Amino acid sequence: MAVLPLFVPNPVGGLVLTIVVTVIIIAFGTYVGVLMALQSFFDASAWQEATRPDDTEEED
Repeated sequence: MAVLPLFVPNPVGGLVLTIVVTVIIIAFGTYVGVLMALQSFFDASAWQEATRPDDTEEED
């Protein structure tokens, strides 16, 4: 993180930037994790398969 002082000269700005970047990374990881869990739960190979409303598994 030696490049950070070049972009943010005051320490409060650096702290805010660090918190924002951390929250974005955690949010993105959570989003991807939820999508993967839903795909696994619905046994779908793609997200479109898991969310298609006309895809019902009715046995005759």
